[in-house]
Amino acid sequence: MKIKPEQLSYQLSNNLEPIYFVFGAEILLVEQTLTQIRGAAKKNGFVERVSFEIDGNFQWNILHAEIASGSLFSPKRIIECRLRSGKIGIKGSKSLTEIASTLPSDILLIISTGKLDMSQQKSKWFKSLEKNAGIVQHWEVKPEQLVGWIANHMAQYGLEPNMEVANSIAFCTEGNLLATMQEIQKLNMTYPDGVIDTKAYLEQTYQQSIYTVYGLIDAALSGDSQQTIKIFDSMIEDTSVPIQLNNSLYRELKSIIGMAIELQEGKKIDTVLQSHRVWSKRKPIITGALKRHPYQYLQKLLLSVGRIDRSIKGMDNLTPRTELRTVMLNLSGKTQWAQ
Repeated sequence: MKIKPEQLSYQLSNNLEPIYFVFGAEILLVEQTLTQIRGAAKKNGFVERVSFEIDGNFQWNILHAEIASGSLFSPKRIIECRLRSGKIGIKGSKSLTEIASTLPSDILLIISTGKLDMSQQKSKWFKSLEKNAGIVQHWEVKPEQLVGWIANHMAQYGLEPNMEVANSIAFCTEGNLLATMQEIQKLNMTYPDGVIDTKAYLEQTYQQSIYTVYGLIDAALSGDSQQTIKIFDSMIEDTSVPIQLNNSLYRELKSIIGMAIELQEGKKIDTVLQSHRVWSKRKPIITGALKRHPYQYLQKLLLSVGRIDRSIKGMDNLTPRTELRTVMLNLSGKTQWAQ
């Protein structure tokens, strides 16, 4: 039985399935669901818990023996199986299929893993779980859904609705849900009454972000070539920076190009910024960039970022660090190509 994540609380309060299978690309969401299920299980008398990490070398007879053995301490037990991947082999498939159909009533089996491709979701063991278990699948939170996701979780922590803060968190954490939740939790500790000092928070965020990828991009968008190079040179030796910078730059340029198109269609700048959820601290930065760079020029920068991405992946022959430096300088207006 498939259960939507938003329906899980209701389902757990009415009926506890003998087996739950939770999977998806967003590990934070999977972990939150596992916590929900454990909480409901505890209320139903499942106190003792045994966990197994399952990879391609796992000895499935160990799991069968655990299920067959009784407990001296609790008549009801939780057995958790964390699959490293959906590739569990012939023995694993046979074991899960057998266990799913013969599980004793005093055991709650919780299985979890990351993202599964369609072939894995059509496997025999998956089909067996569909018949006997509650299946909870978590989809990736898309960029356009992130601000709303943050706002909902802020509300769950008792924080007042604040779209400026939600936009700021979305921009700074770049879709990393674990980092996003940490920011929301910090807000909760800083503002226990739920009332956020927006100006103070945004100022603090801005100061912290100066020497980050986001600060670097904003320096370039602001037309500050000197600051752009200063930040770039201080960060670029970190091997992870070219990948993160290129990914962030691609998303930023795509967004700004979308705004430029809307401006060409005759929309007002305030309307465009509002529809793209640009938080107030960045509005002057984005506005300035849109005034300095025509649509065609931004497209040319985006094409360069695409080539850099292919080079990072070994599919092109550019030097990513050198090319990124050139793109950042051009974005800042230092050494513009012919337009």
